Amino acid sequence: MPTFGHAMARRAAVATFLAAAILPTGPASADRAAPAGAPGTTATPFIEPVTMPVTIPRAEQVDLVSDQSGAVYRVFIWRPATPPPPEGYPVVTVLDGNAVFGMATDIMGFAGLRPRAGGIEPAVIVGIGYPIDRPMDLERRSYDLTPPAATMNLPPRPNGRPWPEVGGADAFLDFIEDQVKPLVAARLPVDPARQVLMGHSFGGLFTLHVLLTRPGAFSVYLAGSPSIWFNDRHVDGEADALVASGRGVNARLFLAVGGDEQRAEPGPATAGGMDPKERQRWKRQNRMVDNTREMAARLSAVPGLTVAFQEFAGEDHGSVVPAFMSRALRFALGPDPAAPEPATAPK
Repeated sequence: MPTFGHAMARRAAVATFLAAAILPTGPASADRAAPAGAPGTTATPFIEPVTMPVTIPRAEQVDLVSDQSGAVYRVFIWRPATPPPPEGYPVVTVLDGNAVFGMATDIMGFAGLRPRAGGIEPAVIVGIGYPIDRPMDLERRSYDLTPPAATMNLPPRPNGRPWPEVGGADAFLDFIEDQVKPLVAARLPVDPARQVLMGHSFGGLFTLHVLLTRPGAFSVYLAGSPSIWFNDRHVDGEADALVASGRGVNARLFLAVGGDEQRAEPGPATAGGMDPKERQRWKRQNRMVDNTREMAARLSAVPGLTVAFQEFAGEDHGSVVPAFMSRALRFALGPDPAAPEPATAPK
């Protein structure tokens, strides 16, 4: 009669035979076989890992064709995990969506992990971008995010390249109002009275232009490092006109800038081939910090408009984006709209 040991030996032999029949032969199979385990066991077949695209939970994207221009935009939509309030979710529309939509949803997602009294209120995030696989379409955003004007006086660019077409901000705002907002409202329960606009750089300029020319489009405006210098500070004239009119604006504005955005220190040539001296000249003439602070002080005179300003020490034009977005979302969706720094003009 076979012993227990004989039975185990026979089973091991069968397992070895089956493994040899299943596994490919040759050096490749030896490389892909798993290491042997405890004594008496055999190597197991290598299982290829399953790879899948990384997705953002509760997010979708829609390619939307502009009725006016025929241009295609990519609209990213994220919804909170919590049920909507009776009046619907607030909506935060984020410009340069390809670059920062994920960051905005991360900030909102972290805020929702440990909700607390006085925290960030859940909101729908809408990113508007382009059908591309890179952070920005520099030519299209230069057109969409810059205000129109009868004349354009633009400084030489630091990289020496010619300016792309500019001045399409009003048409872009029409696209947001006529197509993006209805698209979002058809998909999710949203509050039309609580609409937030957020942009950085040219996006910050666009945000100011909308506030100053069509203030009823949004209830909260978040402008980071706005390119106020554009076209001989054309947006300053829009601000002066609003102040001079005495018209009230029922809205809130948060302006922010990196403390190092105006520092003109020499450095190596950038990846884009910009000459360091040209970069210094560009930063000096654009007065990013002073212009932003002065705009905050100027608009504080508008009746009904709550204005807050913050300078982020040690941050430059690019590095300030995460800090700006985090603080801006708290300003827009938190209980206290005040920022740490008063909106006063520089001395």
